[in-house]
Amino acid sequence: MDSHYLTVDGYRLHWLELGRGPAVLMIHGFARSAEDWRTTGSALASMGYRVLAVDALGFGRSDKPDKIRYSLALMAKLFAGLLDGLGLERAFFVGHSMGGKYALGTAVLQPDRVAGLGLVGSDGFVRSPVLTQTGGWPVVGHMLLWLSSRPFVVRAMYEASFANPKPIVTEDFLAIGRAAMLGPENSRALMSLSRCYATIDVNRTGIRKRFSQIKVPTLLIWGDQDRVFPVERTGRIAAASIPGAHLAVIPNCGHFPHLETPRALAGLLGGFLAHTSQVAPW
Repeated sequence: MDSHYLTVDGYRLHWLELGRGPAVLMIHGFARSAEDWRTTGSALASMGYRVLAVDALGFGRSDKPDKIRYSLALMAKLFAGLLDGLGLERAFFVGHSMGGKYALGTAVLQPDRVAGLGLVGSDGFVRSPVLTQTGGWPVVGHMLLWLSSRPFVVRAMYEASFANPKPIVTEDFLAIGRAAMLGPENSRALMSLSRCYATIDVNRTGIRKRFSQIKVPTLLIWGDQDRVFPVERTGRIAAASIPGAHLAVIPNCGHFPHLETPRALAGLLGGFLAHTSQVAPW
């Protein structure tokens, strides 16, 4: 997958791209990056899709502004602007965790740009813990950010996020995870994002009440051992929130199907994309 950059509304966005065909825009989770999609994205490209794995504003190699108001509306506008810059009317949006919430926001606020949704262990269906709402507080936020970047905390967090962490949670993997939270630029952007909880939360913004307006084909994918957003609760709520949404559960998989079971995830997405493109081409 090759790197590309485009300035949208004054912000430089980075994405990885591969393949030709109907566009699939993939959005990573919190404190992650487009790199997470390399394996699954490459598989989808081989199936005949143009894969665009984007670094959301504040993450990866995209700009990390720290004095702006992050919001679901801004993210939706930037994704629409990226499609404009590429001459694309619509794309099928795939989002993991936080990226799923951003995809949902785009489907509600920019419905003409979204051909379908593939939501992987998605945020946006249950209320966030109180702890995440205090991340932007001046003193508490800095303490939480410092604590969250400690090696033992990062290791514990990621080991709990996989059904079988040993082959994945290596020292290199942990170093990448810590790097996403360290350094002045990264930490300032994360603090700024946390301060904007009210404008990036689907409940506070009223976006969640509009999920019933989503009319595009939607596939919900969950790992059966997701401890971040357990499928028994979150997955079922998600399936009931969007008209016609289909829930698929991957066995022996945690919160990161694209890293733990990329072939299974690619198979589910590929089959759904093929069906969707036949029913409503984009």
